[in-house]
Amino acid sequence: MSYSVDNKTKIATYNGVEYSPKYVKKVGFEPTFVALTEEECKEEKQKTDEIPIYALQRLRHKRNTLLKETDWMSLPDAPTMSDAWKKYRQDLRDITKTYKSMQDEGFTFPKKPTE
Repeated sequence: MSYSVDNKTKIATYNGVEYSPKYVKKVGFEPTFVALTEEECKEEKQKTDEIPIYALQRLRHKRNTLLKETDWMSLPDAPTMSDAWKKYRQDLRDITKTYKSMQDEGFTFPKKPTE
């Protein structure tokens, strides 16, 4: 693992990724910029690496909520589910095959059938 700091700009580099300095203001002193330590760079990298995991979890949570709203349709004593509703539910289950976040380009949940 490589770590370095540009003493002029206070930009820390950790494994080839640059991290902006933090702003520090102490009572009685002028505000200043301080380079992140190696440990702080590791923590920032971990946070950045976890963003996709949380985005996928949020997508799955919303998808599961939408599926639960229609679960009653699949009960044995419910009226026969239409093909449109079957497709809607399948499209919801398949959405994570195409998208990993609700912020992905082109992302939309399938539209609920009107029938």
